[in-house]
Amino acid sequence: MQQKYSLKWGIMLGLGVFLMVVLAACGNAASNNQTNEKSGTDALNGQSQSVAMREYVDATGKKVSIPANPQRVVTTQYLDAMLALGVKPVGAASHVLEGDYLKGKIDGIVDIGNPTNVEKVLELQPDLIIATEDTSPEVKEQLEKIAPTVAVSFGDGDVFKQLRDVAAVLGKDKEAEHWIASFDKKAEEGRKKLAGKFKKDETITIYMTYGKDVLRVYGARNVGHVIYRSLELNPPEYIRQKLAKDPKYNFVYDSISMEKLPELSGDRIIMLVYDEAAKDGMLKEIEQSALWRNLPAVKNHKVYFIKADPWFTYSPLAIDHSLDEAIKMLSVDPT
Repeated sequence: MQQKYSLKWGIMLGLGVFLMVVLAACGNAASNNQTNEKSGTDALNGQSQSVAMREYVDATGKKVSIPANPQRVVTTQYLDAMLALGVKPVGAASHVLEGDYLKGKIDGIVDIGNPTNVEKVLELQPDLIIATEDTSPEVKEQLEKIAPTVAVSFGDGDVFKQLRDVAAVLGKDKEAEHWIASFDKKAEEGRKKLAGKFKKDETITIYMTYGKDVLRVYGARNVGHVIYRSLELNPPEYIRQKLAKDPKYNFVYDSISMEKLPELSGDRIIMLVYDEAAKDGMLKEIEQSALWRNLPAVKNHKVYFIKADPWFTYSPLAIDHSLDEAIKMLSVDPT
């Protein structure tokens, strides 16, 4: 009888051990499957690494799987917005690295050229690339082989939308709202400071000269964003009507002839001199003309001359720097 019970318990014990081994093996297999779902392989060095990913629909309508917390980002356009969000890319295009207002902020960022040098991007081993919606299909295809590549629209909406769109890619939405709130507060303080400097209906026109033959009048983007939107100064009637028809403030500029100066010039004039060539070209021709000399703003010494950097650039840090300069400039009478 005792042997029968011993045999019975031995069989049960053996089955128990067998089940424990099987369950443990199944548990390990399930654990491995879960890890594999979260793991990816770095195509650049062949090393397996666990990276949290998320889906993002970019400006072209394409769904892209991107890192939830990217560490090595390359951008062909949005350096300025990234810096405003507290993210320093490892590489950026040549043209966005040129602004003097960025000095001290871009040390260590690699110039990837313009147009984009794909080989240089590959060397940087990015885990995310942020480009524009008009990146050529050939270049974008090459970039997509290196890392997830997201297109962000540059022209759709204002500079704040640009910042929010870049923030959405980087997971920095709160940082974007904080930056915008700080900028709006500075603009409000600027309006208070300038309140006694401008008459109620006083208007201000923004021109730009470029090279030997280009003259433009600006709307509410680039330099116009700061003057008309942030500081809420009055544009001339021609610009006011343009902006009234454009709720997105996308009106940038119109190229005009000198003969338009009397019609478009307000009580004050801001003249953006884009390059040195304009000083001996279009600007010189304008200043030597009777049309210019007879403008009320010229006669009353209310003309302000500014440079392209940072006024011409339409990006967060550029308009922030321009706002500081505008408040300082408009607080005193021009000479």
